[in-house]
Amino acid sequence: MKGKELALIFDVGTQATRALVFDTAGDLVFVAKQNGELYISDGDQRAEADCESIWRDMCKVSLQAKEKLGERWKDIVAVSVTSIRNSLVFVDKEGVPTRPAIFWLDKREVDCPDKLPLFNRILYGIVGMKEVVSVQRRTCYTNWVRVNEPEVWQKTAKIVMPAAYYTFKLTGELADSKAGQAAKFPYDYRKRNWMSPRGLTFPVFGTPVEKMGKIVEPCTVIGAVTARAAAECGIAEGTPVVASGADKACETFGVGATDGSVASVSYGTAASVQITTDKYVEPTPFMPAYTAVAPGKFNPEIQIFRGYWMVSWFREQFALHEQEEAKARGVIPEKVLDEYMESIPPGSKGLLVQPYWGPGLTTPEARGLMMGFSDMHTRHHMYRAIIEGIDFALLEGLENMERRAGIKVKRIALSGGGSSSNAVCQIAADIFNREVFRVQTFETSGLGASIACFIAMGVFKDGKEAAEHMIHLKDSFKPDPARAAVYRELYEKAYVKIYPSVRHIYFNIYNMNKKGRL
Repeated sequence: MKGKELALIFDVGTQATRALVFDTAGDLVFVAKQNGELYISDGDQRAEADCESIWRDMCKVSLQAKEKLGERWKDIVAVSVTSIRNSLVFVDKEGVPTRPAIFWLDKREVDCPDKLPLFNRILYGIVGMKEVVSVQRRTCYTNWVRVNEPEVWQKTAKIVMPAAYYTFKLTGELADSKAGQAAKFPYDYRKRNWMSPRGLTFPVFGTPVEKMGKIVEPCTVIGAVTARAAAECGIAEGTPVVASGADKACETFGVGATDGSVASVSYGTAASVQITTDKYVEPTPFMPAYTAVAPGKFNPEIQIFRGYWMVSWFREQFALHEQEEAKARGVIPEKVLDEYMESIPPGSKGLLVQPYWGPGLTTPEARGLMMGFSDMHTRHHMYRAIIEGIDFALLEGLENMERRAGIKVKRIALSGGGSSSNAVCQIAADIFNREVFRVQTFETSGLGASIACFIAMGVFKDGKEAAEHMIHLKDSFKPDPARAAVYRELYEKAYVKIYPSVRHIYFNIYNMNKKGRL
């Protein structure tokens, strides 16, 4: 009977693992969270994790869910894993990690001693890809391991995204969703499969196809929970494990952004704006459109690498007073900061932030910038300017994607930690000058993965039917015409002119860094 079935989702983030249980009405029945440990070095900017430890965390939260749900635990009809992107796990022939996983925050680079084929190098120059290819090759984790850890490379049989490894622990099948592939390795986003060795950019990644794992279409069954996994995590043996997608892809599916009329904006550690298209459309030149969880569709995306990490950075660096006030009042610091921020007018009295705190693929030289200071500005102006700057950057990306895809987005769905703030949502509505809405849960990645589960199990025939039952509008924010006009003028006359005006300065700093002078 529809309504009784449950889906168990493991949402494995950068520093925490959660078990989320959803029903067919889209209600979050239970959530359990286990904080993990991510090793981040100070010197060479490495970010690594022990995926075996994360698997143990998955077992802990699963057993907590089983204990809490009691008899309802038997109603779980499928399991899925959604996890972070641009992170790689290296395993041997038995599926055992050959080294710690490299996570997306890792900034190590490598100079590959082997040259790319001459023909490819000539073509890269002709089509204007020379610098993009250089950046991709230097920052590719597989190249770093291949060059610096040849003994590990030799022992490595497969290189997969984290979700594939956790699926292997559940099913014995080292497989992943095509909607989970978003990393620097040879995946052909247009053809939704591994690249041919004859592909133009295949040599950039230095990885033979035989080292890549199995990939399947989203919303399909990968395998079933094994007896061993059942004993460790408490899930019934034989329970189907479904391919969903990476966290951002699942968020987009979970807020109902399955056509060009709705864009999904995520205010997470990495902020992003993503749309769904029927055809393959690159959001910017040389940037791929990812495979969507919605079957047969694509997700062009613009990402702000450090995104809402900047809010945490600001809080730790400048908001000691607000943290103390929040502690005294028994609220989170962001609530106090939001209250101060709401007293600041739109545009932060001319204080502008360009939120390029992390380099992009096609803009490796980019840097963060804050400009327009005067003696009237306080740290609260800075806080609002950071939030406005993130939205300006996302708006620029959205408008670029609209032009390239030939669509017009009418509404914006928000998710991620930053979307819990009404003040932040209203700023977004005013800057995007469109209705902004939130659905019934902030766990939109888990919601999207659960929808994939129920489609795979035949509970719903497709995403449209599933959305009607499982996605519910909770809050809506309409743009204020006066504030929207201020933001539009500031955006057109100032924000979009910043990067072209200072790009040459960024390149000077970038080149000094490359030469080791900074």
